[in-house]
Amino acid sequence: MSTLRVAADPVVVVDAGTSGLRAVVVTADGTVRVAAREPWEMRTPPDAASFGREFHAASVLAALARVIEAASAGGPFAALAFTGQREGMAFVAEDGEAVYLAPNIDARAAAEGMEIDARLGDVVYAATGHLPSLLQAPAKLSWLRRHRPADAAAVRRALPLADWLATTTTGASMTSRSLAVENGLLDIRAGTPPEYLTDLAFDEALLPPTIADGSIAGTVRAGPLAGTPVVLAGADTQCALVGMAAIAAGDCGVPAGWSAPVQIVTATPVFDQKRRTWTGVHVGPAAFVLESNASETGRGWAWACAMLGRQPEDAARLAAQAPPGSDDVMAVLGARAMRASAMSAGTGALTVPLPLVMSDPSPAAVLRSVLEATAYAVRANLEQLEEITGAPIGRLALGGGMSRMPLFAQIVADAVDRPLEVATTPETSALGAAVLASVALGRHASLATAATAMAGGRTIVEPDAAASAVYEDCYGRWCAMADAFDRGAMEGE
Repeated sequence: MSTLRVAADPVVVVDAGTSGLRAVVVTADGTVRVAAREPWEMRTPPDAASFGREFHAASVLAALARVIEAASAGGPFAALAFTGQREGMAFVAEDGEAVYLAPNIDARAAAEGMEIDARLGDVVYAATGHLPSLLQAPAKLSWLRRHRPADAAAVRRALPLADWLATTTTGASMTSRSLAVENGLLDIRAGTPPEYLTDLAFDEALLPPTIADGSIAGTVRAGPLAGTPVVLAGADTQCALVGMAAIAAGDCGVPAGWSAPVQIVTATPVFDQKRRTWTGVHVGPAAFVLESNASETGRGWAWACAMLGRQPEDAARLAAQAPPGSDDVMAVLGARAMRASAMSAGTGALTVPLPLVMSDPSPAAVLRSVLEATAYAVRANLEQLEEITGAPIGRLALGGGMSRMPLFAQIVADAVDRPLEVATTPETSALGAAVLASVALGRHASLATAATAMAGGRTIVEPDAAASAVYEDCYGRWCAMADAFDRGAMEGE
């Protein structure tokens, strides 16, 4: 028996992120409460070692049931919305069972992806705005055919992870437009399956109907939320932009969580002739995004905290004791800026001034240098976006888990030397999904009015002139060092 819902009821959002599954309750005014968290249980199967990662479908569905059960105590709800990691995929059999459930960090299809790129790289990028192909659904299915032919033969549907989770609740198999593009299943301009799928023996019959992000896909079939409308909100990064009210052309957002996508909203799809960036669709109507990714962010910070035996909150307090420039300690955690068509394993470094007897670098300086490395990478990717679009960035917003650290927000503002709008909640993906759901429910006439009402509050962080001057010199040295490590990694391949 369904529960009576009223206009003011909150929305519960299931966010299938990189680190785990969350149920987030969002009220009509945009107040956010995390109701439950479940870390992902991943395994590396022997036939996909050492870069393969895989979910066990039963454990994922059990985690989904637990987070929904935990959230349901706060009901009734106006809607249940789903968003999630962009390159996670579910390959599903006739009975609905997932025979292969891949997270976004599953890189088992490297060989298959390189084969696709060697033959069709230009075609793939022109259609989907994404490379390398190893991250996309066609390469993953090719891997399955090569290594698990019986499982491949059983596949009847290919769905992005978040949309598969929604399908398990509604029984209606559908996929959101933004996630279909992210996984190489939709031509960004035509809005239809790419023609190259035929060449890759990827049967279009595997693709469920595509619906606009923020559409109602059905209702919950059973359980504590039975009868509740289900909304497919689409890609978590684009939802995070909405959660930062980055919906107009020229708006730029950085949802800094496990990684740091730097996305600018565009009115038309913009492609980089050098194929360095990703082009995608926004979850809002008639808008697109251009992305230059700053790579590991929260992951790098978590690694540094663990290496020094510090909890993140304690590490942040310690890092604040070091001055801008970290006493010349410098970290490199990835390429200077995104190079989508040439993504490969690289080499990072933590450098310290010598002799140690004179410099004596402190743990505070080491920790701050990791945050500064991320800020330099954000700046480098912003500059790359400005180069490709030929126009300066307008608004710059910061969200995601790293945004809850005031020190990090200030370092980013200082390093890019421009005002930074920090979201009032780090759960920007969930907030954005709830904004989309509010439009689907008819609470707001447009995405713009919904975003203003629910995601309009932000804190402005102004750059400190003295710190920005220090970072101007450090940034040049960091770029040179990042490029040197990048060249070394490429020469060693």
